[in-house]
Amino acid sequence: MTTTTHNDLPENGLRYQSAIPVSRGKVAMWLFLSTEIMFFTAMIGTYVVLRFGVPEGTWPSPHEVHVVEWLGALNTFVLICSSVTIVFSHEAAKQDDPKTARRWLLLTLLLGSVFLGVKGFEYASKFHAGICPSFPRSSLYDRADTVWLSGLKENIREQIGVLEKDKQSPHSQEKLEQLLLVQSGLVQWTETKVGKTDDPLMQRFALQSLAWQVYPESFSQQEKDGFRTYIENEQLEVAELLKQKQVTLAAAKKKLEELQQEIKTLKEKGAPAKEELATQTGLANKATAEVTTLTSLITPLARRSEAIDKFCIRQSGEAGALNHDLDLQLPMVIPSGNTWANTYFMLTGFHALHVLIGLIAFVVLLPMSLGAAKAGLVENVALYWHFVDIVWIFLFPLLYLF
Repeated sequence: MTTTTHNDLPENGLRYQSAIPVSRGKVAMWLFLSTEIMFFTAMIGTYVVLRFGVPEGTWPSPHEVHVVEWLGALNTFVLICSSVTIVFSHEAAKQDDPKTARRWLLLTLLLGSVFLGVKGFEYASKFHAGICPSFPRSSLYDRADTVWLSGLKENIREQIGVLEKDKQSPHSQEKLEQLLLVQSGLVQWTETKVGKTDDPLMQRFALQSLAWQVYPESFSQQEKDGFRTYIENEQLEVAELLKQKQVTLAAAKKKLEELQQEIKTLKEKGAPAKEELATQTGLANKATAEVTTLTSLITPLARRSEAIDKFCIRQSGEAGALNHDLDLQLPMVIPSGNTWANTYFMLTGFHALHVLIGLIAFVVLLPMSLGAAKAGLVENVALYWHFVDIVWIFLFPLLYLF
């Protein structure tokens, strides 16, 4: 039996290949990317199940959570351009042109840095608005109920406590006054309205109208119109009650003054008027109690009226948007808000981490002589960068458009 060796093959135009025609580095990169594909597939699949598994209308729209579509589109364009530049860098390296390869690689690094810069800006806006995961709980609530109201009251108390320790700053003093007015004029009044009725629909409406004033983005135009009408009716009701109580208080004060004058006259008469003095003193005490009671009733009405005039209905007819216009950072009602925030920051956070790793790889490559000898290394890094780009192509429509 004869054995054919590789020395016998060249005359037939063939050569013996002892392994697959791919470098070990590229094989390792593809194996690594296969694990990364499974990792991101699992996360994206989880997001899809959560996103499309909720009832219709209970997932935040981009507007509700401060997602700016054109910024996501800009980042998509930046990453696509960076994939093109890394290909040019690889081609220049294959042609043994290290200077050109380095220039294209530097441009890829700059584009990747722009992507992270835009993403950092987006993160900052969401953290500032409170739309982010937090421990022990975030400022996001799924519905306007008594649990949210309790969280709102606690949040206001905490902010007031902090601001009371810093009364030197004019801004802190102004914000403290605003919080006190929100606390007594809006929150306490809403709590009173909820406690006065056993109708769950009316309780829910009162709570939702307060949530609308805190963060109006979560409500439809139809709901906003209903809340606006509700607040306008409240304004008229409060004004009428306040007027009635003020008239009654004025009469009670006048009666008290008359009694006090009579008591003063009776005291001047001395012993003959002792019995009548006791009677008038009792009446004066009752009148004093009535004045005190009326004053205590008028104070919350006045605070409510002041809060409505200042925060609720403006010339535009829109709510005051306490979190935006006044920067109060109060707990917000955003249906599925916590689920959205957790999945958004998980997906974009891991993707941003992979982008950062790619940028570090570019920084490591830049000092090297990127000639033909390093073309394989540049190609492996380019493969990784293309993968990062493809992942974002999936994330962009899921997170920004749906």
